[in-house]
Amino acid sequence: MFWQPARFYTLSVGVILLLQGVSTLVFYLSPPLNRAFPLLLEMTRMIPAHSILHICTGLIGLWAYFMAGPRAPFWFALLFGAFYLNLGIVGYVTGYQLCLGLQPFDHPFHIAIGGLGLVAAGTDAALARLWGNDSGAARGS
Repeated sequence: MFWQPARFYTLSVGVILLLQGVSTLVFYLSPPLNRAFPLLLEMTRMIPAHSILHICTGLIGLWAYFMAGPRAPFWFALLFGAFYLNLGIVGYVTGYQLCLGLQPFDHPFHIAIGGLGLVAAGTDAALARLWGNDSGAARGS
């Protein structure tokens, strides 16, 4: 898996986004939990729309990794990376929250995670060319 960066990226991002989205949504919807551990929502400042987006993209990433076929992690890394990179750039340049309650500290994170996705997809594509089409990393085989 480590010689297939898009697979590693897809699994990692899927798990992290799902866990982060579920935890912040549960804490947001459960005031007793939030009162017991207020640091989670204070640090992330997540709102339900942002948490739901993380849950959905995390589930899509896990689906791409486990069920969607050998090329799916490559496409997830490429498309999600491009989406996150653009989300970070637009948020940074405009300062808009984009209906997600984005904070200024979110933008560099989105740019970095998006850039890593593009690097992972690009590395997979380069390895596929290097190894030949029959054993290419971009195919996930």
